[in-house]
Amino acid sequence: MIEENRRIGRPMCRSANFAVVLREAQWELDRVAFRLPRGEVSRTERHRLADVLTELAEQLRDYE
Repeated sequence: MIEENRRIGRPMCRSANFAVVLREAQWELDRVAFRLPRGEVSRTERHRLADVLTELAEQLRDYE
């Protein structure tokens, strides 16, 4: 999930990369939270988000 992000022509540090991953997860959660009550989130989307959150939780536990 964590990729080598580049901002303004230079590599970002590990903590900045992880912060980007956390923000992306937050944005996806916001999108799902808005669409879910309207019945616009498929089972596949829910499972994919759950998988991403599980992976993110593991990374968060191991982050130092």
